[in-house]
Amino acid sequence: MSPSMSERLRQRLGAYLVKPRRVFVTPGGDEFAAWCREKPGSAVELVVSARALHELVVEPGLPLADLDAVQAYAQQQFAHYFGASAQRFAIAAWQQGSACGASALHGLDLAALSAQARSARVRLAAIRPAWAVWLASLPSATRAASGHALWHEGEIAVVITLDRGRVVGLQPRRVKQLAEFGAGSALAIGTPDSDLAPQPGPALPQPDFLPRSGRSALAWPLGATGALVLAAAAWSAADSHRALGLAEAAHGRALAVRTPTAVAPRRGAPAVVAENRSASEARALLDMPWEAVLTRVETAGADAKPMAWLGLDASAGRGELRLEGLTPDRGLALELAERLGATPGWSQVLLSRFSAAEAGLAGQRFEISARVRSGGGA
Repeated sequence: MSPSMSERLRQRLGAYLVKPRRVFVTPGGDEFAAWCREKPGSAVELVVSARALHELVVEPGLPLADLDAVQAYAQQQFAHYFGASAQRFAIAAWQQGSACGASALHGLDLAALSAQARSARVRLAAIRPAWAVWLASLPSATRAASGHALWHEGEIAVVITLDRGRVVGLQPRRVKQLAEFGAGSALAIGTPDSDLAPQPGPALPQPDFLPRSGRSALAWPLGATGALVLAAAAWSAADSHRALGLAEAAHGRALAVRTPTAVAPRRGAPAVVAENRSASEARALLDMPWEAVLTRVETAGADAKPMAWLGLDASAGRGELRLEGLTPDRGLALELAERLGATPGWSQVLLSRFSAAEAGLAGQRFEISARVRSGGGA
């Protein structure tokens, strides 16, 4: 039995508001498929088995200025070694000071994972190699050391070479080949059963197979404000459904005793119309492309630093959005409005208010209004 509209709304809200849980996935992704069946409306960080990955550490000295350059170089290298099949690999690049590299996802289909998540209203917070998640869970002193660390999965392992905290080598090996690396004196050994909670310490590579344009430090506040909008709609929809049912039942009883010549105005009709409007608004909110809209707002805001979002309000029936934020400069707010106005599906984007912030808030408060068509926010 398919979930009701209110249940789907609750699941979408839950995906934005709950803390992501880690799910270890092996080639094929059966673990994630089971998670989606059992826990719709949740949020996950997928921890990818070494058996579903190829690894590359870039030789020192290459002029790769940023992650885009690292990713382009990695795509060339993986295509050289693995041929045409490498065109299907999702690649997650990383940089750590002068060290850089990339992981290639060959045992899992990123598009299929995303489709499963959407169908189950599960939020994919990150998709990371298991070795990187495990390294981030090590004590600070271990992470800053030099030597070999070992991520171990059954008959295979990943030998991670650290040079004063920098990852300078990633070599998948059969367990029986580990003696050549002196695995007995490894700095640390991890397995899928390890505690993978991140620990404070030196920064380490954090490759992520999700598109970088879809991630932002602003995701939590914007997700929360958008979720609050949807929550109000969910409650309104539930109330509308109950009120409409009662009104229709009462109307049916009235029709049973009404004579053809005694057609009186339908009592309660204005209330039913109002409730119908609330239900329509709730359905429109449910159908809005929230992932695309929030992602576009997040990335536009991230490009307009320094600024901070305060809230989001929506009237989905009219396709209207209202965004509130703080910025030190009116020019940044205007630039942000222009950037959003250039987004396909967005129109009438205006900086509708700009004023001094309230006591306790730094900067100037601004408000941007816009109209967004269904499907806008790409």
